[in-house]
Amino acid sequence: MPATSPNDIIDLLSRIRERVNQHICDELARRGITDLLPAHGAVLHALFEESPQPMSTLARRIGRKKNTVTGLVDTLQERGYCRRRPSDQDARVQLVSLSQRGEALRQVQTDISAALHRRLWQDIPPADQAACMTLLDGILHNLAR
Repeated sequence: MPATSPNDIIDLLSRIRERVNQHICDELARRGITDLLPAHGAVLHALFEESPQPMSTLARRIGRKKNTVTGLVDTLQERGYCRRRPSDQDARVQLVSLSQRGEALRQVQTDISAALHRRLWQDIPPADQAACMTLLDGILHNLAR
């Protein structure tokens, strides 16, 4: 059912998120990766950009609370995708880095992300894409107040 009113925004965003997450899970499974969830992708992506990094930096980067990130990192570590160690400068600071298994996912994430972006924006002109991003950014800004 197409959204017909601005009041449908939350339902529409929820359905988009659900379909995106399902697409990611399907693509991971197609590649034989069945022990990751879309929420793990944000942590892995941040570690692809910088590894190692402190847990607090990781939480800030992905916009999640530190205890949520701790749970995600715990799971990733248990499954062999990352590791943790105390900082040499401050033993209270935990540094998170990719393991060899985690690093092996770099190209997988790049490929899945590129395919998803192509699918998301197919048949939508660049000007409409830019307008959509501007509007969504405005909504996010409004909610952050």
